Amino acid sequence: MIEVGSASDVGLVRTRQEDRRLHRGTLIAVADGMGGLSRGDVAAQTAVDYLSQLNLIEPKTSRARAEIRDAVARANVEISRSCPRGTMAGTTLAGAVRGQATSRSAWLIFHVGDSRVYEYSEGEVQRLTRDHSLISELVAAGVITPEQAKYHPQRAVVTRAIGTEAAAYPDFRLVTDTGQIILACSDGVSDCLEDEEIARIIEAGLRDGEDLGEIAHLVVDGALAAGGYDNATVVLARSVADE
Repeated sequence: MIEVGSASDVGLVRTRQEDRRLHRGTLIAVADGMGGLSRGDVAAQTAVDYLSQLNLIEPKTSRARAEIRDAVARANVEISRSCPRGTMAGTTLAGAVRGQATSRSAWLIFHVGDSRVYEYSEGEVQRLTRDHSLISELVAAGVITPEQAKYHPQRAVVTRAIGTEAAAYPDFRLVTDTGQIILACSDGVSDCLEDEEIARIIEAGLRDGEDLGEIAHLVVDGALAAGGYDNATVVLARSVADE
């Protein structure tokens, strides 16, 4: 059984909501339409629409990996095909699906672009994805520091997205299900909140007896309080024992 909570806000600067979120069965996802392109909201909706068609109810993670890869490929073609001449649309995508990996239960993490997936456990947050972005590559190469990356003029440049000329294939990661909270979010959350701040918000919510829906709203409210420069969307999930 999966407990899920989500929240989304247009933010304090944007006038259009280009984020989309999904929860279906054991699958969660967040898509962030790229604001620098036209029809970013359409691209994000297309990505979650293709994911929502998958039958991923307690799947084998190997099958889930193949089906998610195929859904992303089909969404990529559909977004590119449907764009009017002279326009472009694109979206990032990040999420997780709980399934069976050999003899253990696990979360299959997937992402394209700079939307992220984290896990929260025992007061700490760990990032499970590495941004497909120019800044991430520069940090990995040692060209700039993580602190410099926060203010770099090219921090919004994404190197992989669905619907653009950039490669659209997702990266995957398998994480054993230990009862941790899985969090998928758009960069409107991760750009405003440090990992430690996300952990503190979740920890405080759990301490106060909040459910995942209420905690999701606390995370989005935190992003708004920290600037709210972009659409902010988060989906939280964890497995719970059947009663």
